[in-house]
Amino acid sequence: MSNKTLPLYKFDDFCLDTNQRTLSYADKLVSLTPKAYQTLLVLILHRTEIVEKEFLLNEVWADTFVEETTLSQNILTLRKALGKFNKEKDFIVTFPRRGYKFVVDVEETFNEEEIVIIEKRTRTHIITEQNQIHDSLETKTKIIPFNKSISSSFFISTQLSIVLLGVCLLIIGFVIFWNFGQTKSFADSKSTFETLVSDTDIRNAVISPNGKYVAIVEVKDEMQNLSLRQIEDGNTIEIVSKLNGIFLGAAFSNDNKHIFYSIYENSDLNKSNIGTLYRVSILGGATQKILDNIDSSPAISPDNSQIAFTRKNVQNQETSLIITNIDGKNEKLLATRKYEEDFTNAGVAWSPDGKLLSATVKNKASIWVAVINSESGEQQIVSQQDWSWAGQTAWLKDGKGIVVAAYRPTSPTLNDELWLVSFPDGNSRFLNNGIKGVAGISLDSESNSLVALKTDKLTCFLSASLDNFRKSNLISTRIGDSCLLPFGADWTNDGKIIYSTAEGGNADIWTTNENGSGKKQITSDESAEISPTLSKDGRYLIFLSNRSGRMSVWRANVDGTNPTQLTENENVSDVIISPENNTVFYVAKNSENVAETLWKTSINGENKTQITSRMTKTPRISPDGKTIACYFSDSENNLSLTLLSAETGEIIKQLETPSNDDIPFLDWSKDGENLYLVLQENKVFSLWKLNLKNSQTEKMREWENDDIFRFVISKDGKRVFYEVGTEINSVVLLKNFAK
Repeated sequence: MSNKTLPLYKFDDFCLDTNQRTLSYADKLVSLTPKAYQTLLVLILHRTEIVEKEFLLNEVWADTFVEETTLSQNILTLRKALGKFNKEKDFIVTFPRRGYKFVVDVEETFNEEEIVIIEKRTRTHIITEQNQIHDSLETKTKIIPFNKSISSSFFISTQLSIVLLGVCLLIIGFVIFWNFGQTKSFADSKSTFETLVSDTDIRNAVISPNGKYVAIVEVKDEMQNLSLRQIEDGNTIEIVSKLNGIFLGAAFSNDNKHIFYSIYENSDLNKSNIGTLYRVSILGGATQKILDNIDSSPAISPDNSQIAFTRKNVQNQETSLIITNIDGKNEKLLATRKYEEDFTNAGVAWSPDGKLLSATVKNKASIWVAVINSESGEQQIVSQQDWSWAGQTAWLKDGKGIVVAAYRPTSPTLNDELWLVSFPDGNSRFLNNGIKGVAGISLDSESNSLVALKTDKLTCFLSASLDNFRKSNLISTRIGDSCLLPFGADWTNDGKIIYSTAEGGNADIWTTNENGSGKKQITSDESAEISPTLSKDGRYLIFLSNRSGRMSVWRANVDGTNPTQLTENENVSDVIISPENNTVFYVAKNSENVAETLWKTSINGENKTQITSRMTKTPRISPDGKTIACYFSDSENNLSLTLLSAETGEIIKQLETPSNDDIPFLDWSKDGENLYLVLQENKVFSLWKLNLKNSQTEKMREWENDDIFRFVISKDGKRVFYEVGTEINSVVLLKNFAK
């Protein structure tokens, strides 16, 4: 193919392709918003002159009225994007009160052939988010690969698959930045919603008491850093370049002059961690160590004289609430709770008058909001809402309400939500959904602005021959579908894809043809329906739903009619059906078990039997129905790939696999002789085939640039459906929150 009509502009190692409307660096796609791309193009076209601000505004925002601060933010975004690849060079020079000039030599050429590039992104998963909803920092589960010599055949991606994936990510990248902030939940809020900044690397954000600044934690070059962003004009300065360890949380001093932040300086969760609290000026400079032995975010008292935080005592199996002076001295033990009902690691929050502290605390079945007297330590439970997880709290200015980030089992989108707990009566009211609660929430001192994180997935649905990914087929591009449980997917007997998505507001089950046509909704309940799997005879649809108040196994006809609940007393996270269509296997946790274990029941929900007593993850049943492949824990809670008897749950064999950092996707070959594993190591996903006879492994495909969110093999064993993409975190600001 030839593209000779529109030019390429090359500078440094960058290439601006005006035909594809992309910017690349050494064949890596540079993520730019549409407006940032247009701004860069205008600057390059007029590179011999100073481009006046008014001219830029008219060229880039021709039909929209925007202020100069928007242009300044756009220039800042451009500089940041270019600086990621070349930090030594200034590409854009600012002429105060006039405009900007592009000052790097540019070569204008034309395409001689079609150029397709694929975006390379770095991904760092927040360490507290694993396959269970909001696993705590105390999680000790390890994946044990039984490493030894691995015979691998490295599969090199062909141009066609790169074309499909590159085009997919390009489309998604443009659409998402045009539409950030337009999600239904936030758009329907009475508060004014604004996205301050979006990036794959953002991890946490907290607003200053005066509402002028946001402190943001990002990951760059595998290291976390702390920066300060001015809300009004978007200017950002780096405060701490390296946060060595696991970031716990941050808070501004109430005079808005300092940021206090806590970290675990040992990043290995399988070793003992002792947190450290630091203080740094909002202008940057040297950090000051305040105290050791902290296990939560810090909370600064309204009069700026005290710090409150929680501390774990492993030996006594309890968590304590501690108060110190602002300099970390004169420590006072205020309250203590045992592990089975202890304080969460989200930290505490001071009431406006400084007399009380709020926190979320654990119960065997749910999470509650507690209020603690800051003098006596007296504890009072003020809300017993049915949340399965809750995190950070924040007080309203008048002291009559506590905002809390929480997750409820009946969430229709399977996302964290904002709730308001009135004080002192404890009535709870739902406010909003779609936030990333584990990253915390914060209010300014006037309760006018709330800052939180929001996550969107940018992905493609693809299908391919299992033995040849060179002919990958693009089914659709997608924005959203970020939730705390896997949505899941399966193939129908006639080659369609059945999958769950929350694009309609609730998580529902849909079908589509492999070419993306014939899209049809199967379930439409107001609750969430996920993890669809079809019986081999095509008669039954088995899925998970929270319509009964907890995530349970349901059975319906293949068209979604006649839904029937099969389980009642357990929270279920995964489900499969036997090839004989008469037995349903599911992973569940009930009130008697700490770990998720494997259960089975008849297709009618009868004869429920627990068949494993230890943690069991991602069970998949062999084509003959006799063996279940899963990740199974040993006595030390280490997970390894294991074959179990489908009848008794007894261990048949433990398997050696390549090393991996998370619970992988897995599936069987049609002949039952191989397992296919999607593994993740050092943030790179890869597909492996494991021969069960000789234990040899073969690498079939690697996705260095993307996450894999779903992977399932067709009924005939020839095709594979998979979802690839990345997650973008946005710092969101809800203005006029007090209203």
